[in-house]
Amino acid sequence: MTADRIRVWLSVALLGLVMLGGFWIYEVMRRNTEDQASNSRVRTEPDYFDEHFNFVRLSQSGNTNYRVTGQKLTHFPQEDEFEIVQPRIIGIDQEKTPMNIRADRAIVKQKVQEKRGDPIEDQIHLIDNVEVVRAASALGVEVQLKTNKLVLFPDSERMRTDDAIELKTPNAYITAIGMEADNARQSIRFLHQLRATINKKAQAQ
Repeated sequence: MTADRIRVWLSVALLGLVMLGGFWIYEVMRRNTEDQASNSRVRTEPDYFDEHFNFVRLSQSGNTNYRVTGQKLTHFPQEDEFEIVQPRIIGIDQEKTPMNIRADRAIVKQKVQEKRGDPIEDQIHLIDNVEVVRAASALGVEVQLKTNKLVLFPDSERMRTDDAIELKTPNAYITAIGMEADNARQSIRFLHQLRATINKKAQAQ
């Protein structure tokens, strides 16, 4: 697998991740709209929680498209944020390839503007032992992405981390400090200390 092919398959994996992240936010928001609307008082303590939750989205044929699970979901009304313990996302991307996303914890933030001039958009902060695995398919090899922090921006189809990343395929191994991906621009940028090892024997097979 060449560097260009690695970039293409990472793009596919990241697109699937962003799509699933977008589903995650909107399913969580929809599930809790009525609860939030009925409570107009601003509170500092959590006002809603759900343990061992399981959200499932079905395709038109009745098959499972996405499954989002977690040990506990807690809503903090003052910040209007959700904390999810042991989030797991299992889904099928546009090419019908299974993808698994997991982390120790996630924070779902709504309508955030990081600095003046930036768009106002939702964010998902995946924290600690973040792992994304896109299974092998007829169109490509398995891709594994590991890091300890990953921020998803579903509205603008971006993702970012300032942490160390580790990317593996059967044909390549990449490490770097920091990564930014923009699906709309079809761009991926490794920020610092990029190292790549290509398995030439696997490429030749």
